[in-house]
Amino acid sequence: MSDAKVRFALGTRMAVRARIVPPPEHGPRLTDTVGEVVAVDEASVTLESRRGPVVLSRSEIVAAKVVPPRPVRRGAPHRAVGVADLHRVMTEGNPPLERAWIGDPGRGWLLRAAGGYTGRANSLLPLGDPGVPLPEAVEMAAGWHRERGLRPLVMLPGPPGSAEVAVAADPLGAELLRRGYTPFGPPVLVLTGESAEVAGTEVTGAEVAGAAPAETTGPGQVVVREQPTEGWWAACGPAVAAHGDVARRVVTGPADQRFLSVEDGPEVLGVVRVPVNDGWAGIFGLSVPMPHRRLGIGRRLSVAAARVAHEAGVRSLYLQVESTNEAALTLYRDLGLRPHHAYQYLRLP
Repeated sequence: MSDAKVRFALGTRMAVRARIVPPPEHGPRLTDTVGEVVAVDEASVTLESRRGPVVLSRSEIVAAKVVPPRPVRRGAPHRAVGVADLHRVMTEGNPPLERAWIGDPGRGWLLRAAGGYTGRANSLLPLGDPGVPLPEAVEMAAGWHRERGLRPLVMLPGPPGSAEVAVAADPLGAELLRRGYTPFGPPVLVLTGESAEVAGTEVTGAEVAGAAPAETTGPGQVVVREQPTEGWWAACGPAVAAHGDVARRVVTGPADQRFLSVEDGPEVLGVVRVPVNDGWAGIFGLSVPMPHRRLGIGRRLSVAAARVAHEAGVRSLYLQVESTNEAALTLYRDLGLRPHHAYQYLRLP
């Protein structure tokens, strides 16, 4: 087996099995390495492991798989993951159409652009050291977005365990404020949980087609598909419709995801999507059109999303919700999801 079908993405944590060259006369002939992908070319892959950088010849790789980010604190995986690692995961759940790095790829500042559809896909994400002085890095990021017709926007993550972002106390935040950036929208909470816990929540709903059954009856049926239908798109809301093809390219960007809907005959009562990568599943774009709200459809879709993840062997869930959305926060809290950290957008007026 070769690595021809394996995608080695910078910043991804992987477990790689390779042949030992030259092969020993006795003992194992294969070696396993776990680490972050820090360099890739046609001939080799370099992993940053616990014992330092390891360069593996691609011709000697026999197997490779993505593994969840290394925990940075004690606790369940969905609580122990670091803020930067979780943001790397979440970026692939809503991938930009264009990206670039200031500093080392996978470790510096990530620039994202997607025609203005979602702040997540059109903002600067500071993951580490930009490799240049802070003022210069901020100007480089702003220029990159301006070149693409976008207003400079920064996603500033806060510390783990906090539901707030102290912008002025953060070195980057203070520099942005000095340059005239202002908070854009309320803080966004990143919630995490275990798929098994959320999937086991009692709901009101009919049988799930293509997933596990719900417990009782309710309007419509939850349907799980690998591709969105036109009815699914129509229920997504005005932002998707306003951005047309750009939005569709972003939404369908993840390589592994499922599209869920509650359907009553030809009518779509609500939708959500579940991308899977790096050992995590995201809950994105939960939307219930106004006439169908207060029927428990959002809850049913959230639980069904967790079941899809659980049945796929994915243990950890994440989602992002504005801190002012009390109804959604109440729902997610009831399902067992808890704040991991928050982030704040800052934008030039």
